[in-house]
Formats: sequence, structure tokens, C-alpha cells
Amino acid sequence: MTGYELWIDGKARAARSGATFHRASPFDGSAAGSYANGAADDARDAIDSARAAFDDGPWPRMPAHDRYEVLMRAAAIIREHEQDVVESMARESGKPLRVGRGEFGIAVRTIEYYAGAALDLEGSAISNRRPDAIGLVLKEPVGVTGFITPWNFPILNPVVKIAPALAVGCTIVTKPSHLCPGPTLLLARYLSEAGLPGGALNVVTSDLERGAVVGQEIAASPAVDKVAFTGSTATGHAVMRTATETTKRVSLELGGKSANIVFADAPFDDAVRTSVTAFCNNSGQQCSAGTRLLVQRGIHERFVAALVKEAAGQVLGDPLAERTTMGPLVNAEQHAKVMNYIGIGQQAGTLVAGGGAPAAFPDGLFVTPTIFDGVDNSSRIAQEEVFGPVLCVIPFDTEADAVRIANETRYGLAGGVWSASLDTALRVVKSVRTGKMFVNCYNNSGLEDLPHGGYKDSGLGREQGRYGLDEFQESKTVQIKLGGAGV
Repeated sequence: MTGYELWIDGKARAARSGATFHRASPFDGSAAGSYANGAADDARDAIDSARAAFDDGPWPRMPAHDRYEVLMRAAAIIREHEQDVVESMARESGKPLRVGRGEFGIAVRTIEYYAGAALDLEGSAISNRRPDAIGLVLKEPVGVTGFITPWNFPILNPVVKIAPALAVGCTIVTKPSHLCPGPTLLLARYLSEAGLPGGALNVVTSDLERGAVVGQEIAASPAVDKVAFTGSTATGHAVMRTATETTKRVSLELGGKSANIVFADAPFDDAVRTSVTAFCNNSGQQCSAGTRLLVQRGIHERFVAALVKEAAGQVLGDPLAERTTMGPLVNAEQHAKVMNYIGIGQQAGTLVAGGGAPAAFPDGLFVTPTIFDGVDNSSRIAQEEVFGPVLCVIPFDTEADAVRIANETRYGLAGGVWSASLDTALRVVKSVRTGKMFVNCYNNSGLEDLPHGGYKDSGLGREQGRYGLDEFQESKTVQIKLGGAGV
């Protein structure tokens, strides 16, 4: 079992209380890790460290090229430790190795992207408005940033916040989920090895009970200039309420109930295969999962039959086994929640696949890919985020029907559309109110540096790409009055 401490002011240390907590593998209950159990006083220490590092430390004042070099060295060091990070995710969260490697690769490339972006930070000048005045728009780091991150993407979720914040010169205090804190602590160590100054990144870990206190401390602190949260919509609302007491910036990446729309002229086999991964990836524990599958009625019956066959090919098992594609759910509470929704779903549609545990693991935290057909979009199973491998198939007739059904949700995080007609696809893309849409693909087309974020109850702000930099920068205007004519 790996032991971890807090990471504050560039070094590991125990919680002030000396308390620790443990994480058991969701696969077999074996010991996955031991962690310092931080509390409010530890959070204040971390915030003070980040505040001092921003106000008086070298990181915000460092030449951009130096920040670039630190981030690039960090990416190289992290890449060398791929197995450590991926195995940490597998043991703590149940994420299969092959799924973890994909996440790890995106995380490292994201650090490299923002390393390059550090060299391309620019403001603007207004020089032709008046002959006797010049205006400047300067871009400056927002200051101390506080992050609260979840367990489902335990290396990528911290990286998409930490990398752009560091690139522009912010300092950070972050609290990872108690269900998978190891990858964030490893990330802090690797960044320190790469030359990140003490205090620029601080990590406070805590169990479930103390975690709420630590998160509230970060969100409420007047010394924190911005808070970014990824997680459930209900918790995001609580973070936002707390943060507004100090008028700090807030960004939220919250839940989803995304519609994946398949028209009759879609590339059939690709659509079937990807529709399965869209709701099974990470065992369905993904906020942008395509959990509402809208299929045009002309191909509906044939598509569902192919979908059931394809879903049966998922390999459920030990997350440390190379052939596993789906691991267990993250804990007993999440498993119970998903099973409860499956019970609810049986009143809303026809169960055509899954619905319980695989034969090989009857008493574990596994849920087989579960598909309900003929679901009414107004039902709870179609409207509420399950966060497990549960799919609602909803038939539709016309393009207008598909758009209406897709938009009848409180969420707006992601979505997909499958059609041979670019006109059809783009009309749907422009009509569905969601933060991102995939055309003839889902989750990843290879374009990893496009912004990610949601409409409606799916959140505020954007992560990744150049838009991710904007979340961590303030704009300052300067007006310069010129004197008389020169000699």
C-alpha cells in the first residue's frame, strides 16, 4: 500500500492532527493507499502558502520561457512514470489500465499544450483611435486558484485546471476526491522535480467527512481569487453559493444527460460501436457520457439488436488486467445508486441488455452494460444522471423531433449526431443547446485542445484549449495620454 502526505509549500507533510485515512480497491477490497486526512487548518496552511507564493514568490514573475521549461520538464517526468500513475488510478478508482493509459496520454499532452501556450500570452493595443492617446489591454494572472476535483478522471481533471493556471502564473491549492487522490499527489511531486517553486501548487487530501470542510474552506476563503469545481450539479451549486460571498471567480463543470442522435443514413457499424463506448467508457462514470441514444425509427429495431450484441463484447474484470475494458464502480454507494436507477428504469422502458452483475463477479461492484429500449424522455431514467453504464434508447421520427427531445433536459454538456448528410448534422449541432457536439464520433475525435464545458445545469466556464487560459486571466486596461508634437 502506498502512503501519501499532504503537499504544502513544495514538500510533503502530515496533517496537523496526524490523522490518516485509507482507500480500498473497489475491485477486491485490498488496500490501495493511505493518505493524510487534512482538515480546515491544513486547508488554511495550503491557502496561505499559495497566497505567499503569488504575492511574493518567483512563479508569477518568472519569464514565460522559464514557465514553459518547467512545464515541459514536468511532462517528460510524468511520461516516465506512466505505469505508476495508471496503476494508482486502477487500484484507487477501478479504472482499467487501458482506459487509464488513454486518460494519461491526454493529460501529458495537455501539459505540453499549455507549456507552449505560456509562450503565446498576449494582450492588445489600441493605437489608431486617437492621435494623442494609446490604449493597452494587459492580461494578468487571476491570482490564487482553488480546485476541487472528482475521482472519475483522476489525472486529467486536475491537469486541465492546474496546467493553464500555472502557464499564466497563478498559484494553486487543490483538493482531490478522497476516492482517488493518489494521481494528484504524484502530479505535485513530478512538478516539483521539474522545478516548480514551493507554494505554487498545494494539495490537501481528506476523507469524505473532512473533505466537505476543506472544500468549503477553499471556496469561502477571501485569499482565494478563483475556484474551479468538477462534480455533481448539487455540490456545484453549494460551491457557487459559498464562493459568491467573497465575489471570487467561479467555474463549474457539472453533470450531464447527453443525447447521442443516430439518423437512418448514419454509418451504421461505426455508430453502433461508438454508441456502446459512449455510455460504457469508464463504466459509465463520465459526465459527458452519451446516455440518451436517440435512434430514427426506420433503423431503430435493427440498431438496438446490433447495440445489444456489441455491448456484450465489453470485458468486465480486474482493472489491472490488460484485457479489461470495464472495471467496477467506484464504491458501494455508487453501485447501490446505479442499481436503484436500473429498478426505476424497468418502469420506463424495456430492459434489453444487462441489468445486474456479471456472472463472474456476482457480489462485486460491477454493473453489466444495461440498455433500456423505448424509453419516454420525460421519465426519471432519461432525465436524471445515473453515472453508470445505463443507456436509454429513445426512438424519433424527424429531425425536429430529435432536436426537441435532445433539448428537453436540465443539462447541456455534450451530445452527438450521426448522419451521412453534413447539412443534417450541422443543423442539429446548431440547434442542440449543449457545450460540445460530436459528429460521426463520440468522446474523442483526436482534437484534444478544444474547450470543454456546459450550458444550463452542466456548468459555467470552459476548460482546455485557449479558452481554458481565459479562466485564469484578468484583463487590465491602460490609457496613455501623449504629449504635444515632438521636436
